[in-house]
Amino acid sequence: MYVNSLHRQLLKRLLWPLVIILLTGSIFAYFFALRAAINAYDLGLLNDAFDISKQVEIHQGVMSINLPPAARQMLRMNNNDRVEYAAWDESGRIFSGEQKLLQVNALASDEDRVFRDITLNGEVHRAVLLREKVEGQTYFLVVAQTVHGRDHLTGGIFAGILIPETLLAIVSIAVILLGVRRGLSPVEHLRDEITRRSSSDLRAIEESTAPAELAPIIHGINELLGNLATAFASHRRFIADAAHQLRTPLAALSSQIEVAMDEPPADGQALLGQLLTTTQRTTHLANQLLSLARLEHTEQSMYEVASVELHEVLRSVAADFVSMGVCKEIELNFELQSARVSGSPLMLRELISNLLDNSIRYTPTGGLVTVTTRVMDKNIWLVIEDNGPGVPLNAIEKLGTPFYRLPSGHSEGCGLGLAIVREICRLHGAELFFSSRTEGYGFQVRVRFHSPS
Repeated sequence: MYVNSLHRQLLKRLLWPLVIILLTGSIFAYFFALRAAINAYDLGLLNDAFDISKQVEIHQGVMSINLPPAARQMLRMNNNDRVEYAAWDESGRIFSGEQKLLQVNALASDEDRVFRDITLNGEVHRAVLLREKVEGQTYFLVVAQTVHGRDHLTGGIFAGILIPETLLAIVSIAVILLGVRRGLSPVEHLRDEITRRSSSDLRAIEESTAPAELAPIIHGINELLGNLATAFASHRRFIADAAHQLRTPLAALSSQIEVAMDEPPADGQALLGQLLTTTQRTTHLANQLLSLARLEHTEQSMYEVASVELHEVLRSVAADFVSMGVCKEIELNFELQSARVSGSPLMLRELISNLLDNSIRYTPTGGLVTVTTRVMDKNIWLVIEDNGPGVPLNAIEKLGTPFYRLPSGHSEGCGLGLAIVREICRLHGAELFFSSRTEGYGFQVRVRFHSPS
């Protein structure tokens, strides 16, 4: 059994209070039995005292008690207890009984009777002291009895209470053990159902028959299984698409090499240029595939977040694309405001790189690419627009889907740049918008970041 098992925790929280309750009940039962026995014996002791007081007489001014021998014998041995008595007048003169009982003279001025425990000859006695009158004269009477019978009665009452209580405790413990085991059986069933499954079995767990306490847990597990199934399906699709996309340039590269080996070209420099171009496209595709695969399996908690100046990242990234723009005679125009966002500098650099690469790659020679950052209504906007051919309205919604390319016959792209941008926006809690220019040409990408608090 596990140290932190729910079964052990429930038993600990149920059995210990039950044991404490039973022990407390046993203590109360003992004192109840003792009080009941004391009351019963006190009543008998008081009756004996009243019987003796009825025998007090005065002859010629002297008090005496006339007890028949049989009565004295009955007092001395009453139900295995020895009974003794003593009587004295107001002056303290004992006129009947045992002198040693004079120690019980403990009545207050307003009391007529009192019960107390005393010790005679090393043995505990229960005594009652009465203040009585006969023919106008006051006297005191003490009757003391050993407590053997009272102790026996106490034990009997206590046993009569304790035995049913013990049986009740045994039944209660058995009920708790069985109830906890039966109550946790749905948890054990859920555990068994999960552990029996293979890593590829992502079917949902039945929720309708689950207890109400387990329903949220099972619902959460089913949501996780559904997310895993979606992720695995996406992963399989990604692998299939990646294999398909990589197969084409690799096959082209292999064909070019085979042709060159069979018929060496006269212009080796041209051949090397073709091989280099094909290799660069393949490398670019592989890098984007790896970037997208990494981003799709990344969550916000898995990368370090910092406060980043967006316009500084833009300036550093733009330097890498200046030569690319010069080669195509494309003018790069920057309108940058100071804007600070919360995110990963490396991911933001990759986002901007992909957007600039797309704009310069698809903008015709002599075109214009404008990059803008501005702060509006506590939002930070990054806008990149060009005057290229634009995107048909029916294709805008598909942008950002992995491996999607416009049916324009342009063969340079691999359909992953905007997918990478979309994943980086997701990780940064940013929103991505695509739109074509109203004049019928040109394309605009807008990214809205929330201002860090």
